[in-house]
Amino acid sequence: MKFRALCVALLAAAGIHSTASAQSVTLSFSAWVPPSHMLVRDGMSPWMQEVEKVTEGRVKMRLLPKAAANAVNHLDAVADGLADVAFISHSYTPARFPMTRIGVLPFAGDSAEVASVALWRIYDKHFAKLNEHKGVKLITIYTHGPGVFWNAKRPIRTIDDFAGLKMRVGGGIAADVANALGAIAVSKPAPESFELLSTGVVDGVMFPGESIVSFKLDKLLKFSTAFPGGLYSDSHAVIMNEAAWKKISKADQDAISRISGEAMARAVGKVWDKNAGAGFDAFKAAGGQIIAADAALVKAVADRTARFEQEWVKAVNDKGLNGTAIVTEYREELKKLAAGR
Repeated sequence: MKFRALCVALLAAAGIHSTASAQSVTLSFSAWVPPSHMLVRDGMSPWMQEVEKVTEGRVKMRLLPKAAANAVNHLDAVADGLADVAFISHSYTPARFPMTRIGVLPFAGDSAEVASVALWRIYDKHFAKLNEHKGVKLITIYTHGPGVFWNAKRPIRTIDDFAGLKMRVGGGIAADVANALGAIAVSKPAPESFELLSTGVVDGVMFPGESIVSFKLDKLLKFSTAFPGGLYSDSHAVIMNEAAWKKISKADQDAISRISGEAMARAVGKVWDKNAGAGFDAFKAAGGQIIAADAALVKAVADRTARFEQEWVKAVNDKGLNGTAIVTEYREELKKLAAGR
């Protein structure tokens, strides 16, 4: 009898183990920047590790040794199952994500953490139902830090100094701002920046501070013009293949959701803020000149770019929502978050 009882217990244990194994999932993560880039090193990798922790090892993620697609095509790569998880830049396909634009307009703020959480809250509340990320599971949205105008040609002190400069931008609002200021926007993915600058295809780049180090541009640039609140920003989304999401048990989906959304937006925003200074330090060490835009230049830029918010409000109104009220709500979120709430 004891032997029989032991066999039953062993079989039961084996059954439990089989059930647990059936729920185990290993997901591939594709990144279009190298593993050493701070966004992967300090942002995505810790989240991947936290996913494994909160699911007690049932959901694991592995970083692919090579990107599943180029930077622009990562949305489709995830939708089609070439990778299970990735982050995308909304600026590379701006027509697909017009509602995210509220978080990246000129002078949005000096903290990526604050801007990221505010954008997530507004987007999740008002725009998630519009399903702009159709075909994939949206994990979170965040923004990079305040965008800066970097160039190798001349210092920018007046609005006329922008004229004719060829600037590498990701697209979206950065391209719109560059063109509005009289520069010439050249829309290319961020990893191409070094080649574009070193071969003279462009005169400069529009980037947050961190990117100068990440893409090794410090010795290729001479002048930096910084604006209070940033000249622009860019928003990213972390996305997952829908079939891959459905493979995860409901309990583990809930656990992953608790460390995603606003929590992940805050964490990745902090990463951008933490690394921003390194770019300016490297730039100055290489002899670069940092120029703070004066009040006259800020006003001139604001005058030329004010229509972008007006256009966004109209686009929101066309969706049957109150664009003006949402802008007001977004700015209140920025104030609350900046005050530590």
